[in-house]
Amino acid sequence: MSSKIIFIYNANTDPISAAVDYAHKVFKPSTYKCELCSLTHHNLGQRSAWKAFKARTEADLEFWYIRQFEKRHKAKYEYPIILNKVSNGFEVLMSKQEIAELTGVEELIQKLENITTK
Repeated sequence: MSSKIIFIYNANTDPISAAVDYAHKVFKPSTYKCELCSLTHHNLGQRSAWKAFKARTEADLEFWYIRQFEKRHKAKYEYPIILNKVSNGFEVLMSKQEIAELTGVEELIQKLENITTK
């Protein structure tokens, strides 16, 4: 399946949001609001398994933060979310709830590989 997979993190890029998010991840991870960020990144950057998956996948991956995605695409979802770009918009590949149920980055990668090799 040749696809464009859209990852939308439950985060924003302004300095205040970034500082608050970082503090949550370091001091009280249970209160951090982006399960997708927690799966793919640690406090010092991307997890090595995630970086390796991104390098080897043939799928076209796009990464967005809430404000940029909503401004560009005029669409709103419950974040984080993983979407597939289709001709008339987007289809949900993994909802916020499905992402929250994942046990680690390896499970996320396995599910994405299953989707992209169909």
